[in-house]
Amino acid sequence: MEEESRIYFARRAAEEQERAEKARDPVAARVHRQLQRVYVERASVGERWIDRDMVG
Repeated sequence: MEEESRIYFARRAAEEQERAEKARDPVAARVHRQLQRVYVERASVGERWIDRDMVG
């Protein structure tokens, strides 16, 4: 994963955190927090991202 991808996912995580904080609907806030966690994970994995199509 290139550095630009990591930056993209970090920015998306920040956006989702902001949306979660501003959400009035608790369900929407929960979904934004879940998306934030996914984006943080993608940003933190970086070069260690595993290709799921690879066997062995």
